[in-house]
Amino acid sequence: MPGFEGQIAHLLREALARAGVRAIEPTLRRIAPPREWGFTTTVAQELAAQELAPEATRLEAELGKKAAKQALKERTAELAAGFAERIADAAGSGLPPVVARVEAEGGYVNVYLDAGAAARAVLAEITGAEEDYGRGEPKAERVMVEFSQPNTHKEFHVGHLRNVLLGNALANIYEFGGFEVIRANYYGDHGIHVAKTLWGMTHPELLEKAEELLGLSGEMSVYARTERLLTGKNGGEEAAAIREQAEREVREILRDLGDPSTRMHQLWRQTREEDLAEFHRIYERLGVRFDVEFFESEVERRGDAIVDDLLAHGIAAVETEGEYAGAVVIDFERFDTPELWKMVIRRSDGTTLYQTKELALAKMKFEEYGVDRSLYVVGSEQLLYFAQIFKILELWGFEEARKCRHITYELVQLAGGKMSSREGTVIPFARFREEAEAQALALARERGLSADPEGVARQVAEGAVKYAFLRVDSGKTIIFDWAQALSFDGNAGPYLQYAYARSNKLLVGFAPDAVRLAAQEVAPEKEEAELCRVLEQYPDRVAQALELNAPNVIANYMYDLTRAFTDFYQECPVLKAAEDTRFFRQSLTHGFNTVLSSGAKLLGIPLPQEM
Repeated sequence: MPGFEGQIAHLLREALARAGVRAIEPTLRRIAPPREWGFTTTVAQELAAQELAPEATRLEAELGKKAAKQALKERTAELAAGFAERIADAAGSGLPPVVARVEAEGGYVNVYLDAGAAARAVLAEITGAEEDYGRGEPKAERVMVEFSQPNTHKEFHVGHLRNVLLGNALANIYEFGGFEVIRANYYGDHGIHVAKTLWGMTHPELLEKAEELLGLSGEMSVYARTERLLTGKNGGEEAAAIREQAEREVREILRDLGDPSTRMHQLWRQTREEDLAEFHRIYERLGVRFDVEFFESEVERRGDAIVDDLLAHGIAAVETEGEYAGAVVIDFERFDTPELWKMVIRRSDGTTLYQTKELALAKMKFEEYGVDRSLYVVGSEQLLYFAQIFKILELWGFEEARKCRHITYELVQLAGGKMSSREGTVIPFARFREEAEAQALALARERGLSADPEGVARQVAEGAVKYAFLRVDSGKTIIFDWAQALSFDGNAGPYLQYAYARSNKLLVGFAPDAVRLAAQEVAPEKEEAELCRVLEQYPDRVAQALELNAPNVIANYMYDLTRAFTDFYQECPVLKAAEDTRFFRQSLTHGFNTVLSSGAKLLGIPLPQEM
């Protein structure tokens, strides 16, 4: 980082001392374009507010609240303007080389940079750091990011994709920020959904008959078809008889899953391994890896022991009446959090639930993996669930509960609206990927991209989908649109990829030289200065993405950066420029190329070398 903010803060601290006003730490923020490159501070307004604080009570007593507020506002503005003038005058002498001038504007003090000196400093920083530009200092903290969490015996669909891409990007950002990161996956490989799928697999003739009676689609997954049978209300007596048989046998299968001697247990293990192999193929295709994999089936016994402990400590209790009679329940109203309602942690038949195992897994993460922070990337529909889980851990005396964080995200919608495995309305990931590659290939051939349109199309498709998913704030629903996602001219992955390929053509035979760059006198054109201004912001944007757990901050920065490069590319010839100008512009292009590549790696977006 060129350290502009540090230099300016030091300049302002000295100016405050020379102006004879009280010491106050100046807070800086960037001046937004189209105004000049620089920083502004409200330090004069803060000084005025402090100065007038004793008057506030007196004015309110004399004039009343409303009139006092207006009078104070006018007085504050007048005083702040005076302070700003004094500070700007005091800062005007002995400016560091990177600062062009200091001006007062109303109650603001604006510090404008010398564009040439600032540009050289930014590009020298990037040239020296290369791929480490913006990287955080190593931190003595281990973070586990748990994401993906697919259920075996269900289809991996487009709805799962947002979780995977968000979790992977967060893990990359934390690692780039200096943390030790453990990427974790937690497979739902046990439970009622498995039993329903196995029943459908072993009763194809009944499922086919049910489809005929209920009008179901044979294109649905086995789980979706079985679920629709079990929840259906029509179909007459024959369908009702099949439904009754299925309900009974699903309960038997669920019981048999835990018994290695049963046929259903063997079938479960076989089909589980097939599903896991398919998941691993998908992760490899997406460029996603995991350091540790947890399985719901492996933490069940630990969960049972936790339930017993919660009972022993009076945190949980056995319900004696009502719909939960016989079940072990935690009633949060007893602990002054009625908004969390109740949570069943063991069924009346003695079987555990998903949440029971969640408690055990939380404990494992801290005790066996030594993590300092545990992040759960899970959809926003589970907000109440995780609030309950974290509260139970707190009540149990598990101190690390405060180090657990639920990272939420909203749904993905396509033309058909909300997707659901249960309703059979999902779009399988494999079909979605094929569609993306087919559309990208058509575009690649239409635009005459590359001698290898198939290879480029695969990268364009992957970049289009990943960017479309990651540029949206995780708190907002994604409405996925193919035309927008595959645009070469708008806020889309292919737009970034095309600009990167362009920049590569400008760098053939170029060798970065920080020493030559530092010695070069240059007066940047408007587009050159603007591109440098955006490049300088990258470390701050990475820090912001880390603080907010928001990869969309990086994605939208990449778009801003690419727009600035496109303006520069169109207005400032590079290869045809005179030697010194060409060197500066290639250095600027190299800076763009380096930073865009860094951001793309954080988001997992491929950048074709040529298009």
